[in-house]
Amino acid sequence: MSAASLNVWITRVGDPCHIDNDHKWFVHVLDCDGKVVEWCGKPLMNFETKCGHADITVPPGCYTVCATWSPGTSSDFLGNHLTHVQIVRVNCGDHACVTLFPPTLHHCRTWFEHAMQVHAGLGALDRDAVANAIKAIGVALAEVKRDPFTEAMEMLAPARQ
Repeated sequence: MSAASLNVWITRVGDPCHIDNDHKWFVHVLDCDGKVVEWCGKPLMNFETKCGHADITVPPGCYTVCATWSPGTSSDFLGNHLTHVQIVRVNCGDHACVTLFPPTLHHCRTWFEHAMQVHAGLGALDRDAVANAIKAIGVALAEVKRDPFTEAMEMLAPARQ
């Protein structure tokens, strides 16, 4: 059998172009249904990073990969401060490089608000409830420092209503 290798790199929080050397992360390999992959009787979760990196051997397949600051206890709780999730497909003998980006609160806010507005426009969410939620999020994050990457990404999402 020829396994595959996932070389997982995690960037600094809010900085997608520089590797995070300051935090210990725990990498998790999930199937496409969001369940932790088990291989040879071992769950593929809680791979501790060193200098923002983990090297993980997996069987050929398609996976979702993410990382957290704290170790997970099960498929139902992977840990705190989740990175974005990456999809990766590997075949026998493949070596894939996976970069995980941990967003800031403001980055999450931009895309969450946009998604709520889209769903409100489709009638799937109440417009007043969305407006109230957006206002509450704004109040909660008013004192949190903004980051340059989020400000650049906000240009990709429509302005707040």
